Formats: sequence, C-alpha cells, structure tokens
Amino acid sequence: MLGTRLLYKECPGSHLLLFSLCMRREQTALLKRVVASLLGLLKPAQIPAAAMNQPPQHALDDPNVYHWICQLTYGPQKEQALLELGRKREQFDDLAPVLWSSFGVMTSLLNEIISVYPMLQPALLSNQLSNRVCNALVLLQCVASHSDTKHLFLQAHIPLFLFPFLNTTSRQRTFEYLRLTSLGVIGALVKNDSQDVIGFLLRTDIVPLCLRIMESSSELSKTVAIFILQKILLDDIGLQYICATMERFYAVTNVLKDMVEQLTLHAPPGRLLKHIIRCYLRLSDDLEARRLLKLVLPEKLRDNTFTEVLRDDVGSKRCLAQLLLTLNEDTQQQQPQQQQPQFPATTAN
Repeated sequence: MLGTRLLYKECPGSHLLLFSLCMRREQTALLKRVVASLLGLLKPAQIPAAAMNQPPQHALDDPNVYHWICQLTYGPQKEQALLELGRKREQFDDLAPVLWSSFGVMTSLLNEIISVYPMLQPALLSNQLSNRVCNALVLLQCVASHSDTKHLFLQAHIPLFLFPFLNTTSRQRTFEYLRLTSLGVIGALVKNDSQDVIGFLLRTDIVPLCLRIMESSSELSKTVAIFILQKILLDDIGLQYICATMERFYAVTNVLKDMVEQLTLHAPPGRLLKHIIRCYLRLSDDLEARRLLKLVLPEKLRDNTFTEVLRDDVGSKRCLAQLLLTLNEDTQQQQPQQQQPQFPATTAN
C-alpha cells in the first residue's frame, strides 16, 4: 500500500495509471469467472454471500439495472454501463431476457463489436478498447446462456459477429482477451447440448478456428476451445462431420497429439488433459476413426506418463482406461481375421 500511495502522490497522472491497473485486474478476474462458470468450476462457496442470502429478485426491480440499460442505449456513460451490467449477470437470473427485450440494447452491443473491426491490428487495439469490447461480449454470453434467449440469439445469427475476433492470431493480451470472451459466448451456446446449436456452428468455420486456438493461444483460451470441440463431438451430427473425411479427422487428431506433447514439455496438464482424453474417447465411437486411432494415438496416453497427474481424477482415469480397452479389443478382434491359419493341401488316398 505504501508504494501505491507514493505512486499516487508523486507521479503526475498516477491516478490514471492506478485506475488502469485496477481495471485490468478486474477484467482478468471477470474473465476467469466467466470461464469457470462455463466449465462448471464455480462452487456455491464462490458465489457472493449477499447473492446467496437474498431471495431471487427481478433485474428491473433494481433501479440501477434500469439506469445502466438507459445509459447503454442513450446515455454518455456507455462504457461504465457495460461494466456495471456485467457485474449484475450473476445477481439476476432474468437479466438476459431483460437485455434482449429492452429496446436498442442488442443493437448497442453489436455496435460496440463492429466498431472494433477496423482496429484488429496490434498497433491499433488499446487495452481500454479491448476491455470495453470484452465487457460487451460478457453481456452477449449472458444472453447466449439463458434458455429463454439462446435460440433467439442463434436465429439472429449473432455468433457470426464474433468470428473476426476468433480469427485473430496476435499473442498480445488485448487479443487474447478478445478471443477468450468470444469463445465464452460460443461455449455458452454449446454447453447444454443442443442439436440446433451444433448444426448452426458446423455451417461456420468454428472447428478450424478452435483448432488453431488450441495450437497457439493461452491455456484458458485452449481450454474453452477444446471444450467447444468436445461438445461438437458429443453430438452425433458433430461426430459424423469430423469423421466424414480423412482431412478433418487428421486435422483434429494432429492438434490433439501436439497438445499432449506440449503438456509434457511446457506445462502441467490441468484441465486440458481431461478434455483431450474425452475427445479421443468420443472419436473412438466411430468405427473408421477407431481403426485410425490405433495408429495415431499418442504413446504418452498409452504408457504411464500421466498416471500421477490423473491419480485424483477418477473420471478421466476411467475415460482413458475405456479408450485403451476399446482400441485393444478392436485390435484383438481384427487379428484372428487377418491371421487365418494356412493348412497344407491334402490329397485323398
């Protein structure tokens, strides 16, 4: 605290620097909570105590919600309105229908997104602008995750507005935040296993974009991207799509294999390994993919490389054991067919 006070007292404009640092910390914490809620990691103890003790309320019963919606649509405090409404998303279950039904709100959110398109270059996208767009994306995720607004959100083709962000490749933090929050919106759509959502996404470039993010982005972005891929594979239409051509199958398995290698070389596996194993297991449900998996499954999933890591993860251990058993049984069934005994010809006496 002393260093902070000195900085504030002695450096001209230090209050702006402190505000920027606080905003960055708050943005990082918000993104982590978004990912945690998406992946089912948010425990009841992590929900604010005030929200747990109070009975459920309607969003419009809070005058602040009404005020910030008006500011977002008409007022001069749009940036602050994005931040404040994002804070309300965990407090009110009906915030998503309110946002969707309030005149001009969705248009304002889309304007926030579209206005950044010309600035998707490392030299042009500032931290402040990235944070502002991420706050708009958090509200879009709120709408995408609610059962009453999800299909309306999809029918309006709003996810297509996020693809320019997913298509960026810069490793700067401003772009990582954009990709992560955009993935969060897509992840909210696929979380509850809807065939309509999967069918819509398969008509877009979501699979190759997720694969590219899984190759080269931050661990959080990789985790949400592989979560989306896993949800696509769990749907029968998605599995058929991935296994329809050799190119798609190898595109997926090559990225999964590279991720396994990166886990052993650079970082602890964390949640990534769990999703990798489940993607391989789902691919093994396709007969042709199962035959190819015997050739391309990483050796580190066959030996004991991850035994210690998976010691406390009963579900992932069971999935890996089932995967290896499935591939082994398929091999044993094929061997008798491939190695029929050859008996010498006999001549009748």
